[in-house]
Amino acid sequence: MIVHPKTIGIIACCGSECTGGYISRAVAARIVNELRVSKVVTISLPRLLIGTTNEKRFSMNHPTITLDGCAKACARKTVEKYCFKPIVGINIGDLIGEKEVLASVNGAHRYMSEIDKVSGIITHVLDSVAAMYEKAKAAQNNNCGEGTCDCGCGGSSCGCGCESGSKDAPVSDQTITSEPNRDGIVIYTKTGCPFCAKVLQEYREKGISFQEVNTSVHAWAKKLCIERYGSDKVPVIVRDGVAIQIGDADGKG
Repeated sequence: MIVHPKTIGIIACCGSECTGGYISRAVAARIVNELRVSKVVTISLPRLLIGTTNEKRFSMNHPTITLDGCAKACARKTVEKYCFKPIVGINIGDLIGEKEVLASVNGAHRYMSEIDKVSGIITHVLDSVAAMYEKAKAAQNNNCGEGTCDCGCGGSSCGCGCESGSKDAPVSDQTITSEPNRDGIVIYTKTGCPFCAKVLQEYREKGISFQEVNTSVHAWAKKLCIERYGSDKVPVIVRDGVAIQIGDADGKG
């Protein structure tokens, strides 16, 4: 596994006539050209299939997020077959509804709100993955021990920063070592989870205050979600110490 890539990859599906395909390509283009310039690179699915040997190794050189327009998951399946398994595979239909993504494209301007929404979600996912690799880089630099961290970053068991946080982690998440105060809303998430990013974005848009705790960063949080709230999936939304929602609004997580 690549411990510290300079750039993360994103590959969108090539569906040209359905809404999901259009949105996936528009989101990928916006992220690469506007939102995360120089931090994210992309390659088209056809180019991956018929390109040079180096292009076919795209997801080996860049930990890759695939963005599919529907549940057929053509991008994810193609990358898995011809290249290297993507670190995250995302279906737009899980974020805006499968019925909507299967509709025929009818005036590109009509989908700006969906593009904005999905762009925000995917950007959050990319940032969480990038932070994971930053921790792995710190582990290499520290060279403090053997073993592999179980957070998925590929770093050493003591040096990835998962228990101590990193400069890229939210300030509220850097010093958490035990269960947060039970007053208010706590949202338990994990690195690379699009459903978590979706819920966080919805809460921010509504102006609802919350504290995010990443279960990939804090092992105690993962254990807490399983033992106290009876869930091995996230997001888990807790209000005043009581789980009020598991998964997104549709229960996906």
